[in-house]
Amino acid sequence: MSMHSFFEAVHEVKAPMMMGAVQVAFAGVNILYKLAASDGMNLTIVVAYRFIFATAFLAPLAFFLERKSRPKITWTVLGRAFFCGLLAGSMGQNLYLASLSMTSATYASAMANLVPAVTFVLAISLGLEKVRLRTVAGK
Repeated sequence: MSMHSFFEAVHEVKAPMMMGAVQVAFAGVNILYKLAASDGMNLTIVVAYRFIFATAFLAPLAFFLERKSRPKITWTVLGRAFFCGLLAGSMGQNLYLASLSMTSATYASAMANLVPAVTFVLAISLGLEKVRLRTVAGK
């Protein structure tokens, strides 16, 4: 087996391996969340810690790697970022952790996997998405 074919084989399995690694990481986080909830830790604090660690990791990356493509910081951009962080991030995490503390980690994880399907059904029912089965994208 030559080095070229070895690197091609590695390149072929990179995406599935990373998808598996992400799922293993999510499972580990679910177990840690369940342990924290069972131990009596305040779940709002867990969400705050998660956002603090994510900000500490991603802010330097965004600052240096996206410095030339950043939008101009206006009040509109700040307002949208605030409401996105308030509603999308913290509310979703708090509801997820509340469900995790009331049920098993397996059940909460399975329900979290239904979010894209429910979103699709809502988008179709509200007329935001069209299903075109006879097109290439619909097959």
